[in-house]
Amino acid sequence: MAVYSADYLRRLLAAVEDFKQAFEAWMVTQVESDHMSSRGLMPTVWTKERQDAAKVRSLELDVAEAAGAAARAVAVTGAHIAVAGIGAIDPIANWSLMSAPKALIAPQDIRTTAATIRGRLHTLISEAEAAEESGIPGFAPSQLHPIVWSAAAAHWTTHQYRVAVREASEALTVHWKTRLGRTDVDDTVFWQQTLSPGEP
Repeated sequence: MAVYSADYLRRLLAAVEDFKQAFEAWMVTQVESDHMSSRGLMPTVWTKERQDAAKVRSLELDVAEAAGAAARAVAVTGAHIAVAGIGAIDPIANWSLMSAPKALIAPQDIRTTAATIRGRLHTLISEAEAAEESGIPGFAPSQLHPIVWSAAAAHWTTHQYRVAVREASEALTVHWKTRLGRTDVDDTVFWQQTLSPGEP
């Protein structure tokens, strides 16, 4: 499993800051909505009237470039967001979906994710620095499957390891019960039947 150095995490943090600045500069040219106002059918952002189209396009390209550099931070920190019917998505990599009909995310989702990532990266940087000073090999749980890490990340990065493991376990069980259409049984029975070598 890969271990991230404090230097790499600091570079990710800087990339997220650059993304946030580019995103806010672009948002100045946009009308901002949310899922409640758009009723799930309309975009959650659209260009304001009397905006210079070339300037807006240039700002969009700036956001796209910054998102490319910052998107890895979502995987490292586990800051995906869950969208009903879709699953876990990376809101930074998918920021442009706000302009599409039936937008999956809203501007506030982007801002919240960026803030969450910054908080988690600060914690991971502190842990990496401590590991480098102690010489003890580190552990990068963010390399776990997204279902596991997304559920555990918030607790793991605040040193609530037992809670993190429990949340990851529950998320994995819910995922497989939903996928196999077996919400009719208790967790223990579900795993006993699912992992049984007998007939389905």
